[in-house]
Amino acid sequence: MFRLPKISALLPALSLVLLAGATIGVAAVAIADEPPTPSTTSPSTTPSPENAAGRRHNPAFAACKKQADDQKLAAGEARREFVKNCMKSARAAPPSA
Repeated sequence: MFRLPKISALLPALSLVLLAGATIGVAAVAIADEPPTPSTTSPSTTPSPENAAGRRHNPAFAACKKQADDQKLAAGEARREFVKNCMKSARAAPPSA
């Protein structure tokens, strides 16, 4: 026959288990409320002034965009075609040393 332990003998162990569970639960909520650190965010998905719309910095694109701004091309198909042709010619040209 088995001896069943009394409930008073189990109360300290039960209270420790509940305290540990509550501590883990509070810690999980605290971690979930914190914003991610900059090292965990991907640079391609984080928009910034230098990284517009999540693009990586491309000097050729910046130069073509500046040329379009200098020529005062309005936003639309003509500007898009100009930048597209400018990028094609930038890819075809050898890099200057």
